[in-house]
Amino acid sequence: MSPLTAFFAKFIGAYALFAGAWLYWRREAALGLLDRISSDPVFESVIGVLRVAFGLVVISAHNRWDGWLEALVSSVGWIGLFSGLAALFLPAGFLGRLIEWMRLKENLPTYSAVSAGLGAVLLFGGLTA
Repeated sequence: MSPLTAFFAKFIGAYALFAGAWLYWRREAALGLLDRISSDPVFESVIGVLRVAFGLVVISAHNRWDGWLEALVSSVGWIGLFSGLAALFLPAGFLGRLIEWMRLKENLPTYSAVSAGLGAVLLFGGLTA
């Protein structure tokens, strides 16, 4: 496993773990942010640009599929790229409809647990590499 895989696994893992914890313990702030992003096309575009940049950094430096950790890191990069492109090019308000379809507000604890779980797996994998 390369040092770059370990770096990205630790970086993405720590971020996802902290994001999951924040979603769980600061539910009202997270819901307020979701409402703000989904109702403001400019804010939605900024999030899209950041996701595209993140995805491009990861897949430009690390598009490896040799092992489970490499594949997971690369998958997160590709998901970041495609979700950012979707935020930029899909019609305004699409994110709000997606949030409703996913029932994100009602299932926020579940989504926070998934984020924290993915983060823990990546962080553990990066630390033990």
